[in-house]
Amino acid sequence: MSGPIREARHQDHHHHILYDPDLVPDPSVSLFEPKHWAARDELTAADAGRGSAWFIGPAAQPWVLRHYRRGGLPGKLIRDHYWHNSNALSRPWREFRISARLFSQGLPVPRPVAACLTRHGLTDTGALITCRIPKARSLSDRLCDGDMDETAWQAVGTVVGQFHAEQVWHADLNVANLLCDAQDHWHLIDLDRARIRAGRYWAAGNLKRLRRSVDKLLANNPQAALSAQGWTTMLGAYRAAVA
Repeated sequence: MSGPIREARHQDHHHHILYDPDLVPDPSVSLFEPKHWAARDELTAADAGRGSAWFIGPAAQPWVLRHYRRGGLPGKLIRDHYWHNSNALSRPWREFRISARLFSQGLPVPRPVAACLTRHGLTDTGALITCRIPKARSLSDRLCDGDMDETAWQAVGTVVGQFHAEQVWHADLNVANLLCDAQDHWHLIDLDRARIRAGRYWAAGNLKRLRRSVDKLLANNPQAALSAQGWTTMLGAYRAAVA
């Protein structure tokens, strides 16, 4: 257990910021603007799939800034606007709060720093800042590098099982959202649509989604490899973790 994360609120006109006062003593909308960090020479583009994430801040306090973007067909029509419902139900605020909850429970997720919801009439845009996982490599990277032995698959199964044991459903469990740090500890990211759900009827679907993601990567990357026992080892460790 890591202890509860405090949250505070700040409003600047149509910008609504939810933040951790222990990490952000002076919140402002500029924290969510890449140009602010570029002017300080503290901005590096991250591989986020849609060009919407950056590594920010000094080396002593590395963070990740992510702007929410739509995927699929909706993303081609409306890139980053979402219908407004309420601050509490917005994607950035929800991700901040569920990340804070899971981090406080000791689950391996990035610590949330601040979330910003910006109102645009009937729609919103949003951004989130989290602490950066040092020297992180995704499951996708590890597979493409041929760096997933049975010990690594066992660790993946254990960490997915830990989340499911705590009733955490991840909306997009895939090879890009499982990150391994320099100490070979795995983390789960991209939690904006994650939910705490009763029962276990949803768990098999989560695992099938992960397997489809692995198979898609293998089909599109000839250099990627999955050992004969890798997935079986993962499932065994998963079952032990949720038991």
